[in-house]
Amino acid sequence: MLEEWNAWIYFLQINKGSPWKKFSNIFLQADISSDSSGRTFAGVVDFPLEDTRITAGDFENDMLDQDIQVKEAFALRATLQMLLVQVPERLSGKNVICKVDNQVVKAVWERKGTSHNLALNNIGKDIFWLQYWGEFFLTLEYVRSELNVSDEFTRQSPGLEASLSHSSFLKLWNKWGPFEWDIMASSANVMKDPAGRKLKFFSRYFDQSSKGVNIFAQNLQHLQKVYCFPPLPIIGTVLKYLEQQKVDCVLVLPATNEPWVNLVSAFITDLEVISKPFCTKAFSVLNNSGKRVPKKYPYSMLAVKLSFKEKSSLLKHLL
Repeated sequence: MLEEWNAWIYFLQINKGSPWKKFSNIFLQADISSDSSGRTFAGVVDFPLEDTRITAGDFENDMLDQDIQVKEAFALRATLQMLLVQVPERLSGKNVICKVDNQVVKAVWERKGTSHNLALNNIGKDIFWLQYWGEFFLTLEYVRSELNVSDEFTRQSPGLEASLSHSSFLKLWNKWGPFEWDIMASSANVMKDPAGRKLKFFSRYFDQSSKGVNIFAQNLQHLQKVYCFPPLPIIGTVLKYLEQQKVDCVLVLPATNEPWVNLVSAFITDLEVISKPFCTKAFSVLNNSGKRVPKKYPYSMLAVKLSFKEKSSLLKHLL
């Protein structure tokens, strides 16, 4: 067995730099899939005996009006980019099989990009170059949607990815800015400075533009000029982590009487009312078909400035 293994190692070494197709019979031992919906893409990679690797997020504005085939190809590209960033050494010299539930994407790839859809062809070219530079050979396998494990990550609640409007954010910028960080965001909803440049951010899943995955796995103590709009169901958990990390920040939250109110009220040094109940101008969200629509909350939404070195009770007076 050792002799056979050494033979494979020798084979890979002497063929370093050869066309990647010579390695088409050596398979990457991983379960890989990608998928998209009208508003979201996702890719899931399972290596044996390891944590699952996930990339997922809403599409940015320039992708929202594209055909579903283009969005499916985008998801495939994002999945391969995640692998090339995280484990490039595992791809080299391997046949990478990815499961997709779109027959058009599979057919176009197998025809070397002969599609009348220019956007689809362009993403196909990107995938070809990822394959070339990563020295692997890509094979697509069609599966039905119900068997595609990436599907669930494209159908998560849109409300978890609500965005504050740029004009509303600039009001906070003028009052408490400048900001450098948006610590819970994605490429599609990260806040931008007055010049339109995206802030640095941490993402929920792998995002090539983010500075790290999962806020709770990050050391935040060195961060300054921080903005955060956490999903409403985990505000309490986020607050406890910010307190533990001693991160002063501006936080967006609802004016509701929740269990975390006592914790947050102790550290508020200033606040701003962003919107009144059922306001349609301050927040938006992508619906399932990929259209951006107003997000209306049945309560006021606030921005609070938190300092874990000072004490305050401003929030209690609004509840």
